[in-house]
Amino acid sequence: MNGERRPDIAIFGSFRATGGTYRRLTNQIHVWHRLGYRVDLVAFRRGVMFYADEMPDSVRFVDLGTRGKLPTLFALWRYLRRVQPEVVLSIMHLGNTVLARCIDLPGVTSRCFLSVPNTYGESGKANSPGRRRRKFRQIRRLYPRAAGVIAVSEGVRDDLERTVGLRGARLHTIYNGSIGHNLAERAREPVSHPWLAAPDRPVFLSAGGLRLQKDFATLLRAFAGVRAERPARLIIVGEGPERANLEVLVNELGLDADVDLPGFVDNPYAWMARADVFVLSSRWEGLVNVVAEALGVGVPVVSTDCPSGPREILGQGRYGRLVPMADPEALAAAMAATLDDGGPVFDRDEAVRPFTAEYAARAYLDAFGLDRHTAAGHCARPGRSPR
Repeated sequence: MNGERRPDIAIFGSFRATGGTYRRLTNQIHVWHRLGYRVDLVAFRRGVMFYADEMPDSVRFVDLGTRGKLPTLFALWRYLRRVQPEVVLSIMHLGNTVLARCIDLPGVTSRCFLSVPNTYGESGKANSPGRRRRKFRQIRRLYPRAAGVIAVSEGVRDDLERTVGLRGARLHTIYNGSIGHNLAERAREPVSHPWLAAPDRPVFLSAGGLRLQKDFATLLRAFAGVRAERPARLIIVGEGPERANLEVLVNELGLDADVDLPGFVDNPYAWMARADVFVLSSRWEGLVNVVAEALGVGVPVVSTDCPSGPREILGQGRYGRLVPMADPEALAAAMAATLDDGGPVFDRDEAVRPFTAEYAARAYLDAFGLDRHTAAGHCARPGRSPR
């Protein structure tokens, strides 16, 4: 290794600067850092250090400087032979396929794990049938090579087994560490939006990329139904390719004065904490961090019962209302009812514990076999163990 520092954990992917996946990784990296583990972030396709201003100084960023699959494969192979991290975790399907192909190359000694953040069966429906079949065959061929495959929810795990047909892989279920140590502190930070800073009527909030997956069109139609019966406002935090279509729909529904699409915000938790109800309208998810985060800041939640994640996070409906997907009337009724009664009453600490960064980070260490710094009895994985 020529004296080069050997990391305990290398995370491999084409990283963006921000986003839900990178927020929960940052949360978990802070726990690993506190426990004494060294972490490398290994990027390709112009990936960047995510949440760079929050990252511990001990975390090293390694840019492979590649774009194509084959150059990335050889660059990653060179890195693994030279640095020899104990464990490598890839994120997203493209990174998974590259890492899986590295596993049997000469000189690779690291234990390699693949993570699956979404239901491939649902997210792949937008692809042609032929492309979907090819992707599933690739998963069935490559994923069993890894030391483990980590699904972010039981729904994602079931999708891998039943829809994709994955066999022979060591599957783990570990919920995302969405709730970091500083969530409460960030939720108390001031918000400049006038609807939240000095509210004069109830405010619904949603958050996520403005994409078809999130089905904000159904949320807008549902809000129109609520707004027809009472004064209310809706804020959708996020950015994405569906913005223009959503703005047209807002205008068609006559909601311009009561709907705001402010784009990306640095601290959505402060916005959540000041809203009256958080609403998720997705068609599919892997786990959906924002629902766990909404529970963590104490805002009542209404969510579609989409595959997968919301039902697990909301305790089968004990912690928030679940409604059918793409049903504006049902969503409107649940939104109005939650405004009226504040949603279910429950033990919030119990509800959010499996989604805390501490819990998730230790569960990953347990799956990785890196438990030398971890106190006994704190590594139990949420969900099912490998079969």
